[in-house]
Amino acid sequence: MLVQQQQRQMPATPIPGNARKVIENFSYALSDAIGKGFSSIVYKGRNDETNEVVAIKVIDKKGLKTPLHYQLLRSEVEALSQLNSPNIMRLYKVYYTENNTYLITEFCDSGDLGQLVTKTGIQKEQNMQKVFYGIIQGYKQMKQRGIVHRDLKPANILLKGSVPKIADFGFATTPQTVLTMPNVNVGSPLYMSPQAFKNRYSEKSDIWALGVSLYELLFGQVPWQAGSERELAQRMATVPVHFPGHISDECKDFIYRCLIVDESRRATVEELESHIWLSKQELQPIKGNGFSSMFRSNQQSNQQQLLQNNTVATPLGDTQNKQSIQFQTRESNYGKENAIIVKQSQQSIMQQPLKSIKRVQESRKESQISQQMNQEYSNQREEEYWSESKKNDYIILAQLNFCRYLYRVSALMDKHRFVQTPYLREKLMFLVNKNIMIKLNCLNEVMQGQNTLGLEKFQQYVQNPQYTKLCTAIHQYNQKYTLQFNTVWLSLQNPDQKSQLAMDKKFDAVFDENFTEYESFYIILNSILRNAIKEIEYSLESKIIVQDTQQLLPIDIEGGVILLDYLITYFQLATLIQECFENPYEFAVDSKIEQIADGKPVRLTYGHYIEIRNKIKQLDI
Repeated sequence: MLVQQQQRQMPATPIPGNARKVIENFSYALSDAIGKGFSSIVYKGRNDETNEVVAIKVIDKKGLKTPLHYQLLRSEVEALSQLNSPNIMRLYKVYYTENNTYLITEFCDSGDLGQLVTKTGIQKEQNMQKVFYGIIQGYKQMKQRGIVHRDLKPANILLKGSVPKIADFGFATTPQTVLTMPNVNVGSPLYMSPQAFKNRYSEKSDIWALGVSLYELLFGQVPWQAGSERELAQRMATVPVHFPGHISDECKDFIYRCLIVDESRRATVEELESHIWLSKQELQPIKGNGFSSMFRSNQQSNQQQLLQNNTVATPLGDTQNKQSIQFQTRESNYGKENAIIVKQSQQSIMQQPLKSIKRVQESRKESQISQQMNQEYSNQREEEYWSESKKNDYIILAQLNFCRYLYRVSALMDKHRFVQTPYLREKLMFLVNKNIMIKLNCLNEVMQGQNTLGLEKFQQYVQNPQYTKLCTAIHQYNQKYTLQFNTVWLSLQNPDQKSQLAMDKKFDAVFDENFTEYESFYIILNSILRNAIKEIEYSLESKIIVQDTQQLLPIDIEGGVILLDYLITYFQLATLIQECFENPYEFAVDSKIEQIADGKPVRLTYGHYIEIRNKIKQLDI
């Protein structure tokens, strides 16, 4: 057992004697033992020159029975000797005698993060934000020195006051370390990455351990539990991360980026340092209007950029000032639900339909009920103005409008083949249509008498005539969207294709006809959305040279830009669903989904393309 662990474990029997042992200018009393390991004892000691309290680890050489034990000790000393960070436990001195080795280290008086959870329960996200910022700073220096810890976990993060200190470097490797244990796994299995189970350690295995540790501190449990190491490794590779409580969307993304099975895509320490969860000044509220506040912040940035381009951004629905270029904008939805009003002397509007006239007529007929209700409710968003019945209508309507929007996303993906990575398009097409079925399943459960949406005074509400009208709309969408899902599902049943799709274990976990809604579905969805967005962005970047921001995009390029915009909005909506998972009404209010679903397509300019790329940067996709 190593330094900080021994600081926390009292020996089974007290060590007799009050004599004070002296090692140069350090000393300790034999009665001040604070921890005990298989070959060592840790004492609370003192620097007699400065009176600073220190920890003194006394290692009995008789306990080092194998070459591996000596190597672990050398690794600990080599690693600590190269580090000098406020967020790493400091090694002051090392003394060697014939019988013992003495490690004089910094004394941490506030226990460790593992003890913190035991004593006070699950931790507040804002507190852990500060703690992990410190841990990341310490780990940055470790990476600079080429040191891999290999046993990061809450119990190995000490606290000196409120300052986190990475400790226990007994399993660490340094550039100077020559390992002679190729078949020996080290570390604690619950925190080991899938690669570590195969004895492959790197910075990325430590990043995985940090993700597991943060999850445990926030929820009081690790993401995966199993009866054996083999089962644990299998669950890590196949079972998506599930968040059992409410944390911010940024924090979820931080954890998820630590726990990507493919370590080539797993975050680096530099990426974690610049992650919005650590870099932003304040956390968004976990409940309420947190995500919509982030939307508003993004919209303000967009408006500033538009003003710089001599255009005027106006709120959704505001079309009074028609003498200047106006963008009716909600977040990043350029070119779909947003009508652009241009001075007739400058240019005329050229609309690019996304569907044939027949499909437009069909869509209008299907959405007639939704549009009528949207107009009725569009000016009444605050909860205090809503009757219980209208609030319930609004919740159901939001679910229907979300399905309508996803159907449009699916149609765009089918029309514009900008995603070329093998099977990425197929995965996303399936997830979009499964998402529709998940929402329809929820609505069907409501029609069957199950109040899965948390509607108020449910038994009275189902007698309302407005509810009957909504049920009619649900039936209409059911038939059309179920047929489309079945078409997509059957197209992916080729054995060779299924085997290729199954290689992505996280996707395979949701590649089925189970339409129960879980948060983990949206986490997997957003990871695939992120990949598709990045690929389309890269493809467009190589084809577009921006000269005049007011110039219309070429038709062959415009389709890719429209698809990119839709996928970004889908990413935002999926993230909002996670935040409002237990409160469909919050989603209905914050998403403004009815305005998105009823948006009209327009021609896009190079200026729109620039704004869409800025949105990707702002959302850290």
